[in-house]
Amino acid sequence: MKILLCSDSYYPHPGGVSEYMHFLGKYIRELNNDVVTLAPHYPEPYEDDAHTKRIGKCYYFKANNATITTTFHHRLPFLVRDFIKGEKFDVVHTNGPVGWSLPYWAFHYSKAVNVATFHTTFTGINLYKFVKVIFKREFHRRMHGVIYPSKTAFKTTFPHIPVSYRIIPNGVDTERFNPGVKPLDKFPEDKPKILFLGRLDPRKGLDRLLLAYPKIKAKINDVILIVVGSGSSIDYYKKSIPNHLRDSVYFEGRVSADLIPRYYATCDSYVSPATGGEVFGIVLTEAMATGKPVVASNIPGYNDVIQDRVNGLLFDYKNPEDIADKVIQTLENKKLRNTLITNGRNFALGISWQNIAKKVLDYYEELYKNIHG
Repeated sequence: MKILLCSDSYYPHPGGVSEYMHFLGKYIRELNNDVVTLAPHYPEPYEDDAHTKRIGKCYYFKANNATITTTFHHRLPFLVRDFIKGEKFDVVHTNGPVGWSLPYWAFHYSKAVNVATFHTTFTGINLYKFVKVIFKREFHRRMHGVIYPSKTAFKTTFPHIPVSYRIIPNGVDTERFNPGVKPLDKFPEDKPKILFLGRLDPRKGLDRLLLAYPKIKAKINDVILIVVGSGSSIDYYKKSIPNHLRDSVYFEGRVSADLIPRYYATCDSYVSPATGGEVFGIVLTEAMATGKPVVASNIPGYNDVIQDRVNGLLFDYKNPEDIADKVIQTLENKKLRNTLITNGRNFALGISWQNIAKKVLDYYEELYKNIHG
């Protein structure tokens, strides 16, 4: 099959949608399909392969307590139309095709089987209540299938855009993220290490972990915290740490993609204190795949991935004592720790990108047969 994957969010911009686009394309291509990725240009430097096409320029803005990407070009609809006309795709798979963005225009001009993935949930008002007024008729008429990464994503979107769907979780690259990855030498080997890895957007909840950190430090004196990620709030986070603890918190900023697995491998506990707006939690499964115990907020999306005390621990992100207690358990309770590591790795293997790509491709083929016979 010839397949187009399209999103406003793609490399070099970090995030779950970029990972979804890259790995889905990679592994569907390995199943002997022709996959083209359509994304905007970014201000940061990047290198593309022969399978990537860029149209328009990506702009960032703040919404939903996060950084949102959108594409602009004064001739964007016409550029996308001409590109789609010049190709004969069997499937056009867009990500969040609303708002007259790049994926919307790819969907709008597509003559192929149209599939969309909706990755969004909201921390406040569900904007799909308003989106449906504009797009519901077109989606009903021209959208052949929808993929939701979790029940949380389904509950957010389906009531407002009730199109035929399938729940297929996001995958994880279990070859790139595995227990054999070598830890980084720059951190002391003999000290327990907590890792936060993600964008420093408010809803990622780093401030919640920093409130809990002194309580963890009081119980485990030699523990250190490693923070990987960038964002405009980084100076605020640094200043919020008590002076006597600052030497034990390492702000690494944004790191290269090849180092991310090594940061997971370096830690003894991976913590994600997100406050909401998560539909799945790719970082959780990356840490699980690397053989690390995962501790995360008990929020929709994350509790679709984590079964408490089976493949991870869930905490109340509003309660620093609870965060500290759960992190300490992963560092001190050897039996629990081993259980979480084993079950987490097995969970990740079940949703390897090889398995997920096959499920997505099966869905494409089912939709294609329903339409073309």
